[in-house]
Amino acid sequence: MPLFSFDEIGNKKHKEPGDKSEILRDSFLHQHEKKIKTLKELIGSVPGENEFIALWTLKSFNAFTFIPYLIHFYGKIDFLAISTYTINRRIIDSLVKKIDQVKIDQVKLFISDSLKYRMPKAVDHLSMMINARQQITAHYAWNHSKITLAQCGENFFTIEGSGNWSENA
Repeated sequence: MPLFSFDEIGNKKHKEPGDKSEILRDSFLHQHEKKIKTLKELIGSVPGENEFIALWTLKSFNAFTFIPYLIHFYGKIDFLAISTYTINRRIIDSLVKKIDQVKIDQVKLFISDSLKYRMPKAVDHLSMMINARQQITAHYAWNHSKITLAQCGENFFTIEGSGNWSENA
């Protein structure tokens, strides 16, 4: 009995590596999903009704980490309002992936209009994502706030801090 067929030689199916930005986005999402365990250890669970939890970190901590954290607890986020000075492509791509996975129903972004001059490629990319989806909108005005509102069913959360929605927050 032969171990292989001559027909199999040269017919191996190779996986295409995919789009580099897709690989980077998935790696970024995976890193934040691993941080869920750390958040669970720090705060135990999501805040209860009328409960406030404050975290003071000694290392860089990105507000995006709370998105997979809330999805982990509730299965999805119904509504997300993000007000920030800066947002980068990897965050945009990660939010869009969660929208496409039906893990986030709707996102409204309120971003500083200076982003158009500071990071025009991010703005162009965001515009392209918005044009392809009804679930995400962006509004530009002078803005330096860093606050996020999330609704998961009957639960409402406010995430506030000093970091922007970028990787160097």
